[in-house]
Amino acid sequence: MKPWIRTEPTEIHKSGWRTFVRKTFILPDGRSDKFDIINKDNWQGVATIALTKSGKILVLRQYRAGPEVIMDELPGGLVDDEDKNLEAAARRELLEETGYEATNMIYLGKQSFDAWTNGWRHYFLAEGCYETSLGLSLDENEFGELRLIDVDKLIDNALNSRMTDSGGVLLACAHKEWPVGTKKTSMKPI
Repeated sequence: MKPWIRTEPTEIHKSGWRTFVRKTFILPDGRSDKFDIINKDNWQGVATIALTKSGKILVLRQYRAGPEVIMDELPGGLVDDEDKNLEAAARRELLEETGYEATNMIYLGKQSFDAWTNGWRHYFLAEGCYETSLGLSLDENEFGELRLIDVDKLIDNALNSRMTDSGGVLLACAHKEWPVGTKKTSMKPI
């Protein structure tokens, strides 16, 4: 199999805070077709599996408009232009969405968010997280409750569609050697 040939021009459309990129490709059979992709080219995001000093995981419980359910989410977001590097972005998002800082950050790797998104989501493991006096600082349309959950609950959420970023949880499991799928999972909503 060979990569498709991308032709120009690329069309960009904005809808609210989302960017949509229309890419045109020459397909393997010689036809040309357009594909609408979410986010600008080379989009970069971060998400963090945040461990407190007591071994709990920090998640933000939020209503998600896409699937229309409440989910436990990893703190994360976009890498802004002012972020000096990926770790700085992960630390900023962790502080904003949880009010916690980490004593140690470990880069776990990157994954494609999905097949229709440009760019990558980079995952970090934040160890030794401690609460600051700053509290939550969510964006205008973000509403959530900070929760501290056990590792088993994090894995159960990832296995049962009760969170996004399940791939990041898998990376953390591999790094920390947490067992995955050894217990019977539940399909109950949060």
